[in-house]
Amino acid sequence: MRALAPTVALLVVLSGVAVAVPSAAGPDARGDASRADPAAATPTPEPALPTPGGRAQVDSEPPAGTAAEPNVLAIPPDATTRSSVELEAVELGSGLAFESSTTEMRLSTGTVLRRIDSAESDERRQQLLLQEVSAIEQRVISLRARQRGAIEAYADGERTPRRLLYELAEIDAEARELEDRRERLEAAVESTPGFAIPASRFGNIELELNTLTGPVRGHAAAVLTGEADSTRFFVQTGPNSVVLGILRDGTYVREAYRGPLRAGDDGEFSLSDAVNVTERAYPTIAADRLRDDTLGNPGSESTRVTIEHRRGRLVAFVDSGSQQVFKEFQFRPLDRVTPGSSASATRDGLNLTAHRTYPGGPTRIQLNSTEDGEPVDAQITVGPPGGRSSVVGRTGADGSLWTIAPNGTYQVTAIDGSSVVVLSVDPTPPPSVYGPADGESGNGTETATTTTVG
Repeated sequence: MRALAPTVALLVVLSGVAVAVPSAAGPDARGDASRADPAAATPTPEPALPTPGGRAQVDSEPPAGTAAEPNVLAIPPDATTRSSVELEAVELGSGLAFESSTTEMRLSTGTVLRRIDSAESDERRQQLLLQEVSAIEQRVISLRARQRGAIEAYADGERTPRRLLYELAEIDAEARELEDRRERLEAAVESTPGFAIPASRFGNIELELNTLTGPVRGHAAAVLTGEADSTRFFVQTGPNSVVLGILRDGTYVREAYRGPLRAGDDGEFSLSDAVNVTERAYPTIAADRLRDDTLGNPGSESTRVTIEHRRGRLVAFVDSGSQQVFKEFQFRPLDRVTPGSSASATRDGLNLTAHRTYPGGPTRIQLNSTEDGEPVDAQITVGPPGGRSSVVGRTGADGSLWTIAPNGTYQVTAIDGSSVVVLSVDPTPPPSVYGPADGESGNGTETATTTTVG
């Protein structure tokens, strides 16, 4: 076993704050329903130059008989507008502002319910209930518009990754608070004699609020407020589309939203239709299914399909008009992730291997001694060739480290004392549920072109 090099801390300036690098996957410290996903609890540039005495990068295919990687909802390569991997940590000002806005929402819900309970007549109570339900529906529309505006501003370079995450976390938090208000209003309606609002209306509101939340957004809120450790976030945008990814508690967590796949109108669509659409989009997951669950209502704009499978959990939202998946959450325990094709480099007695994956996916780094094949514990950095690299962690006693793959060609560097080995890695095409153009079937065949690695 090689001698261990001392740990090196990374300082990254984000929104004017310097933060020390933690492990790649920090715990979700919230651990309550307000930060869980809506379905259930969570079960660049040029290649590196050849180095003297080293061997060239070698690509190998996955082991024979390896099952296909589950499909993901992805932004078409030619539609990607901006992409980055950033370390985010708590910042006092942002955290306080976030907590203030969520507290204000909770207080507002209490005020609404007290006003309804103290109504001077049954007619006034009914009027207030209808008003507040309509107000939530209007707020859903406003939150959709805010999300679209935040995505466009990030794509245009008018938002930093941190600011986009902050806004998405705020939208997530407000949607969750509105869902709590919806539940309490529905209970108030049920306790009002001689008055009713269709349950399907409440159900449709619930589904639309779900589409504005996500496990990565919720984790961003926990990081911003200091309730979770610093975390590296993958952020990628396209026209009214966003993909987010993190490693958390030994699990790869991904959420994606594709606005162009929403038709904007209701269609004749049943729960079984939604399940069929999901199975066609995710054949590997369907084949590994253990159980599933659906949530939808007659005439609703979307249906939520949850599939527990042998390699994790999928939550897919299917649009009733387009009859396509337009939003997904995926939870993939790292010990169940299929290894992809590998790229390797050797120098200074070190053999560095990266098991490749798609941009924003989980990639495993392996470092071994060329002398005896033993694993090596060393510092790993990732960055664009010729650009600034960031420390993503150490390989540990088993010589292995999981991290999030950037978009475009990137460089992995292992540093063990005076020994250094550098590896250039090209990500694989995402196994898209739809092809390079919206609505096509099949997998994407290109990698996106815009990359920022931090």
